[in-house]
Amino acid sequence: MILIKILLVILAVLIVGAIMLQQGKGSDLGSAFGGGSSDSLFGPLGPSNFLSKLTWILISIFFILCLFLAYMSNQALRLNVDKSNQQETTTQTQDLDEQNNPKPE
Repeated sequence: MILIKILLVILAVLIVGAIMLQQGKGSDLGSAFGGGSSDSLFGPLGPSNFLSKLTWILISIFFILCLFLAYMSNQALRLNVDKSNQQETTTQTQDLDEQNNPKPE
């Protein structure tokens, strides 16, 4: 589960970076990388199409990992509760046995 949490942090940073690089209505960080020029690294349409797809992919992976982490946490919680209930039942059974069958002195 710690690996999933680390991946979620990395994905969150990548998502923020991908969003910040996208070209907005004004001149922003995305235009610093050739947002509208045809000689840009991302082609004549600029980075908007590539970054939009990348952002959606990263967000989808992030969402799936969050759901998986929630499911795994719920399963771990159920296992802990089951173990706790089992221990309480065992303790109560032992107490009842001791009450019903006292040890001879």
